[in-house]
Amino acid sequence: MRILLVTYRYGKDIPGGGERYLRELMTRLAARGHHVDVFTTRSQRMITTPFNYLVWDNYLPGGEEEDAGVRVRRFEVRNPRPRRARRIVDDILAMQERERENPAFAALMEEAIAGSDEHCFLCGWHDAETWDDGPARWTRRSAVLVLGGEGLEGLVIEAYPYMDTNLQVEVPGEGSWEFELSMGRSRELKVAFGPRRSAVVRILVPGTARPPGDAREVGLAVRRVAALTQTGERDLDLGRGWREFLNTAWESALSSILWGMAERRPHRAIRRHRYIMGPRSPLLEREVMTAASGYDVILGAMVPMTTLELAWKASRAAGRPFVAFPLFHARDPNHYWAHFRKALEGAAGVEANSGAVEELMRGWGLSSFAVGPGYDLDEFSSPDIDGHRFREDFGFGNQPILLWVGRKNEYKGYRDAMAALRLVREKEPEALLVMIGPDEDNLPVSQEGVFYLGAQPRRVVLDAFDACDALLFPSLHESFCLVFGEAWLRGRPVLGNAYCAAARGIIDHGVDGYLCGDVEDYACRALELIEDPSLARLMGERGREKMMATRGWDLLVERLEAKLLQVAGIQPED
Repeated sequence: MRILLVTYRYGKDIPGGGERYLRELMTRLAARGHHVDVFTTRSQRMITTPFNYLVWDNYLPGGEEEDAGVRVRRFEVRNPRPRRARRIVDDILAMQERERENPAFAALMEEAIAGSDEHCFLCGWHDAETWDDGPARWTRRSAVLVLGGEGLEGLVIEAYPYMDTNLQVEVPGEGSWEFELSMGRSRELKVAFGPRRSAVVRILVPGTARPPGDAREVGLAVRRVAALTQTGERDLDLGRGWREFLNTAWESALSSILWGMAERRPHRAIRRHRYIMGPRSPLLEREVMTAASGYDVILGAMVPMTTLELAWKASRAAGRPFVAFPLFHARDPNHYWAHFRKALEGAAGVEANSGAVEELMRGWGLSSFAVGPGYDLDEFSSPDIDGHRFREDFGFGNQPILLWVGRKNEYKGYRDAMAALRLVREKEPEALLVMIGPDEDNLPVSQEGVFYLGAQPRRVVLDAFDACDALLFPSLHESFCLVFGEAWLRGRPVLGNAYCAAARGIIDHGVDGYLCGDVEDYACRALELIEDPSLARLMGERGREKMMATRGWDLLVERLEAKLLQVAGIQPED
């Protein structure tokens, strides 16, 4: 079988779990006798600028080379012009803000959360506050709340006006209500409607004011909101805005909203998104389009880079089957663009990496399957791995170690790991958090008990897994979570994010680790494992057994090979 992979970067020393996965996969397919070519860029690293567009380093030599039996062709990237890129980023961020204020966004959310206990203070709200007597949240001139529930029959709103005003409450399809409010006097308001399974509630005041010493324009403060249902009142969390919804709502509901808005964007926005994400490489594009007809199957990676769409376009033009490796992050709005959806829908197969993500993608109508990455089981069984050496080399002694391994950026949850350590040290003051991985956000790490070691050689990373008491990895944005398997293969338990589909797809809660919902939960579970080494060993051993039985590369490459042969219409050899 002749296989072409089109991807944004590729090579032995490329950072990132997805990149390691793709290289290992291509190498092993080549070792099984398949002809594998990779068309990619010259970049070893892409750098996120302070203005949120990508710059590509073009560090690697161009041309052709052989890498572990795989032919690799590299092409130069044209970086975006800084002034133009910055303007485009600002425009896209403003567009996304306007999208959330669009009635269509609220309508999509209303449909997505119908019948659930979900809610979101969607737009027109300042951040929630805590006053001496409880929570509060100021509106702007117009604010929108979306809520779900079985048998919704109304709302109770406790409102506190900064000045004399009239409050108007609108529920589309139900009606409008007006209330007079007096400055500085709270009033409980009741709005009856329904019964319904969801509702959009708009709160409007005729004007705003700026309190002394406050730069904000405020309308009125909401002190309490409760949904009235056929079974009673349900208080709503005033702090649950769009950011909180994005991080914790069910992915099926969230994705239906984000895909719905993506389909409404103008094509010009898509062109501009391609420009700031890249990689822009006209020669790569031309060569891929020219060469595609010479292959049995074309693979493309990954969202949100242009190379996945390029591979799909080339496969379509050449009449060859396309298999997508999107490494999709279900909670990242940057992964929801119409051109990505079109490419994924055009794929004969979409590698979801985990069963949870596969199920989600099937709900989108995609031909998803889940094989996912494997592990070199011999590497993790090596007698050369030595956790004691790691502790001695870095002076950690016998102190409890929580380990975090990943690319250091906000999406990987290291700030939550640091916050959890603060709580752990209240009861276990000797506990440490050790962080390993390349620095991508360039933000300082300064906290008692936290040691950021930066990027380290593979030997040191393996020793760290062996040395730790548990892996603490609160990342939301994962397609598989390779580091969990690496910790398990050294017999260590793991703590992952309950709101990450990939983590839920690999961690058996309470068996080989814990799925945690917030910082307090991480801290509680970490303490439990530190204080009960026998439990930690048992969980780690269960994880190791699971990985040994299911995630060896030989088994997984056979499964993927069978999928690619099926897609290509080639009968496997006996």
